[in-house]
Amino acid sequence: MKKLIVLIYIAAATILFGYAKAGVFNHIVPSSSVIINNKPAIDFPVNFEDLTVKLVKNKAEINWSTITEKDNKQFEIQRSTNGEDFKTIAIVFTLDDSNDVKNYKFKDELKGVKGKSLRYRIKQVDTSEGYTFSKAVSPVL
Repeated sequence: MKKLIVLIYIAAATILFGYAKAGVFNHIVPSSSVIINNKPAIDFPVNFEDLTVKLVKNKAEINWSTITEKDNKQFEIQRSTNGEDFKTIAIVFTLDDSNDVKNYKFKDELKGVKGKSLRYRIKQVDTSEGYTFSKAVSPVL
């Protein structure tokens, strides 16, 4: 049943936001966050470790990682072209709890994007529809 719900979400997101290439890859990286007894000091559904954006060949490569994930439903990649107003451009569904560092990546094709203050952030939505935001970052060359 969980897989059927995920497929329905993916179909709806594809219709609403268009096709987006997104992926997840897992490997261990050192944590820069506060850890007490092998757990994050603050108990959020997702504890972000890092978010970076690089411009490569006229595309924005967005990379982020989480230290832990509990009851996480999805990540919404959001973009701002004026530095203030953010719009969701893609959704990555997870639905897996994890106590390991997970690394995610997404490539924004930047088709039709015009703006001088390009910024990105990740909106994390949990299974109870609560949400948190990562920091907002600007791309680096």
